[in-house]
Amino acid sequence: MAKKLFILFFIAVIFIASCSKNNTQTASSTELPVIDENTETEITIWAWNVAARALTEMADIFMQKYPKIKVNVQEFGGVQAYEKYGVVLASGKEIPDIMQIESDFVQTYAENYPQFFLDMKSLAPADIDSKVDPSKVSTSYDSTGKLVAIAWDSGPVVVFYRSDLFKEAGIDPNTITTYDEYIAAGKKFQEKFPNIKFIGNMFVQDDGVWRNMLVQNDTYYLNKNGEITISSPKAIESTKVLRSFIDEGIMANTLNWDGSIRASKNGEIATYLSGAWWSGTIKDQMPEMKGKWAIMPMPAYTKGGVRASSHGGSTLTITASDPVKQAAAWAFIEHSLLNVDSQLLMYKNYGLFPSYLPVYDDPRFQEPDEYFGEGFNQMLGDITKQIPAAIYTSSDYSDIRSICVGAYEAIMNDNADIQKTLEDAASQISSTTGRTIAK
Repeated sequence: MAKKLFILFFIAVIFIASCSKNNTQTASSTELPVIDENTETEITIWAWNVAARALTEMADIFMQKYPKIKVNVQEFGGVQAYEKYGVVLASGKEIPDIMQIESDFVQTYAENYPQFFLDMKSLAPADIDSKVDPSKVSTSYDSTGKLVAIAWDSGPVVVFYRSDLFKEAGIDPNTITTYDEYIAAGKKFQEKFPNIKFIGNMFVQDDGVWRNMLVQNDTYYLNKNGEITISSPKAIESTKVLRSFIDEGIMANTLNWDGSIRASKNGEIATYLSGAWWSGTIKDQMPEMKGKWAIMPMPAYTKGGVRASSHGGSTLTITASDPVKQAAAWAFIEHSLLNVDSQLLMYKNYGLFPSYLPVYDDPRFQEPDEYFGEGFNQMLGDITKQIPAAIYTSSDYSDIRSICVGAYEAIMNDNADIQKTLEDAASQISSTTGRTIAK
């Protein structure tokens, strides 16, 4: 799902909610009752925007199989949903039975309110970790090993590029395999088209593109041991490459989501490093440009290096306390997320790229995309399988990310010294959280 710029708001919600954790509801992982067509109960799901609409369609299909189970999907805006999550979890009242939570924020809630999150390890297939996007595995578990979330959709990162303009500029996308080659292509492109910037940065005050490049380089804000890695050699390397796009004069800040759409429609940008969800925006907002946009894998840092990363995506969690509702909630999640037909339907109708790997082998998934043509889905599927398992979050992830975003803004917008800024950020995170800086 498209990124929402609500980091500071989100931190405030978590801080306020964390001040009031006393409650009695618990979610156990004991054996649940068997659900069948005679089971009678009602479950409520909280989700936002297009995800809520996808779940509503899933609910209609689910209720045909289980006619006495009523599924209520309540739709919110992204910020509104997180605000309500913080309030109800803090109070322990009016908690829904299923929550949609972005992968990066699962542990923020599950670690602060562990009593509400059902451990689905005994319910899920034993090989669940090998059947989903590898970058989603670590964020689906809490620190005690509970499986608290099931991956839903993914954001494999690719380069969206104007194939028609590349052809006019004499640039073969197959020759762009490293960032050095990407930069060289950008300079060549802008010699041909001086009024078009080669790269658009849609996240000037958000760390989206930066995190894409960190994960690709098998690093992140924290490592699997919870140590701070934002000032590691790999993080510094990734940041230097990203900053070089500006220094070389081939990147333009398109400011935000709307600005990126406007710049793309006006022909002002030739490429974006973005998650697969950007394809849905292109199709929806730029139907007249069908045949002019294509995708290629991210450039690698070195020849033969990794050309895959992850940007965004959500999960479903079970926060019901009643065993029958828990069983119904699991049946719904299994029906919606661990089902090839369901995932294909949500991808086709709502643009939610599946985290469930078996989908990629289905002939329907491999059909040509009406907008992007042959090989589009296969490339996204292949990239998803190669994403480094580098994303590690925590209960204090929001605080950590806020500090990192500040460092990113200083580097990208104010040309701050990269190494010093990242080292200062690491020190600030250590002081704030008590975490150790990785050596």
